[in-house]
Amino acid sequence: MMFKKGMAWMVGALVMAGTALTSASAMAEVKLADGNWNPAVKAKLEKIIAENAFQGKKAVFDFDNTTVCRDIGEATFAAMVEAGQLTLDKVSRDVTPSSFVLGDKTVSLDTVKDLPEFYEDFLSATKHQAGEKTPYSNSYAWVVQIMAGMTPAQILPFSEKAFGNNIALKDSGAADLKETKINGYRMPFFYPEMVDLYGALLTNGYEVYVCSASNIWTVRWMVTENMNKLIEAKYGKGIGIAPDHVIGVNVLLKDKRDGKLYKDQLLVKSNAKYAALDRDELSNYELTSQIVYPITGYFGKVANIIKHVTKERPFLIGGDSNNDLPMLDRAENRLWITRLESMGYQKGLVEQASDSLPGNWMLQPALYKKSPGFVATKADLEKRLAPKASALETPTKVVSFLKENGQLADF
Repeated sequence: MMFKKGMAWMVGALVMAGTALTSASAMAEVKLADGNWNPAVKAKLEKIIAENAFQGKKAVFDFDNTTVCRDIGEATFAAMVEAGQLTLDKVSRDVTPSSFVLGDKTVSLDTVKDLPEFYEDFLSATKHQAGEKTPYSNSYAWVVQIMAGMTPAQILPFSEKAFGNNIALKDSGAADLKETKINGYRMPFFYPEMVDLYGALLTNGYEVYVCSASNIWTVRWMVTENMNKLIEAKYGKGIGIAPDHVIGVNVLLKDKRDGKLYKDQLLVKSNAKYAALDRDELSNYELTSQIVYPITGYFGKVANIIKHVTKERPFLIGGDSNNDLPMLDRAENRLWITRLESMGYQKGLVEQASDSLPGNWMLQPALYKKSPGFVATKADLEKRLAPKASALETPTKVVSFLKENGQLADF
């Protein structure tokens, strides 16, 4: 009899807990800052976040051109080249193709004028093959492999210079359409709307991750030491992304104290100082040239989500390029940062969306060159690029293409 009463109490408690959880979810009110969200996208995000709050659901976002406008990995690379940290004669030829043909020229470290030229050519090295869907994977690896011999502590000052404390945010309101660059590469800044979205998800019970094809130490620094401060400013102390929730391209690390090899995703969970990016601790680890697989690019992002986030379909995934489409396909809800200067990426999106798993696609238009940032409406686009008519040509064609293919109906 006592057993039955005990069971009844447990069942009642579970029912009450479930009711409380349901009530909390039903009562959750989500209001994103207006910013430059497309109104339809903003409304949809607010609705689905509120309806699924406090259920421990997973959200995953790409970093470059999704969380930030532009690319911190490339900007860090540019800063290293500018400072002479990376040069043609210093780069390991063991991890670099001796030469390859691209179009009508032969490319090698001996034929290019500098490392950025080699990098840009390497990005296109396999595009000549029919059916090539992952052309940038080798370059994503190479740009980290050539940092072999450095420590994570030596990488971060270059990322600091490339980021410039979010200085490029001023580009978004520049009437003269100037772009802030470092050694020829555009400097990144955080999309204010994405920072707000991260905060809304975190304060409504979601587990949020970053999965990037840039080097892990730079992206983790950007997230934990920069974005988290922006999130805290609105949502409160302690609200932010955990260090081990940031996943990126990395190589085996050699601990100079014991000579052993280590993997980042295990170190970040077991070594608190390493996770906190303590510079003295980071100085003990030397990058090797050995990539840790699966690499966080294309289908490798899917593998990393399965390995480090969840084997189930994540609730929400955000991305901006063909590199992100494989992981976006797995999500229940997809936030696509629609780069209006890139027709190629939008063709990839249309192809993917027509043959994807069931789920929502939310397209948020954005610019990353002139007047960079989210774009709310077509009128907003035309107003911002009015000072330079030629800058409107590609975005206008992209918008028309997407509308013709059943996308951007509310733009």
